[in-house]
Amino acid sequence: MPRRRLLIRLCALLLVTACGEGSRDSPCPMLGGGGGYCLQATSAPGPFAVRQKVEASFRGRQATMIAAIENDADGLRVIGLTPFGQKLLQISYDNRQVSAATLPDGRLDPTLLVALLQITLWPADAVRAGLTSPLKLEEDDGQRRVLNAGQVILSIRFSTDQAPWRRMHLSVHALAMELEIETLSEDLNEDQEPER
Repeated sequence: MPRRRLLIRLCALLLVTACGEGSRDSPCPMLGGGGGYCLQATSAPGPFAVRQKVEASFRGRQATMIAAIENDADGLRVIGLTPFGQKLLQISYDNRQVSAATLPDGRLDPTLLVALLQITLWPADAVRAGLTSPLKLEEDDGQRRVLNAGQVILSIRFSTDQAPWRRMHLSVHALAMELEIETLSEDLNEDQEPER
């Protein structure tokens, strides 16, 4: 039970603190320092379905979540489970609005979670189109960085030995939070990958 509480706190910190500015009904959550990200069409990366293990680290504590992500032209669906299969969150985006059927904490902003997924998985041109001023995207050598006035606020490092989304390391610098994301077995993922 303590690990579940830690995971809920980590989700809350990620989704509340990073999005402390702006309305939770907005399709453009704030990423920090005055810039935000406006959600883009789910058709941008092409259809895919993936199951991933997410290991979160915050202030020396760690928690693990299994995420099931499905995307197609009609929308994006995300379910987050504990390693024992207990549902923590269920979020969907239908290209108009984000809705959450299950959240571990009512203060969570599900739109920010969708924004972070898009910044990580969508093609760079779509991500650039979604960033609001003064934010900029840099991408090179298996890395993405979102900068605000030259300062990195979010960074993503992709493994270079496999497709970019197979193994990722995401750093939310303002929160000193690290996420290690690993795609689970091909058997679970319907052999579809997002286009980058």
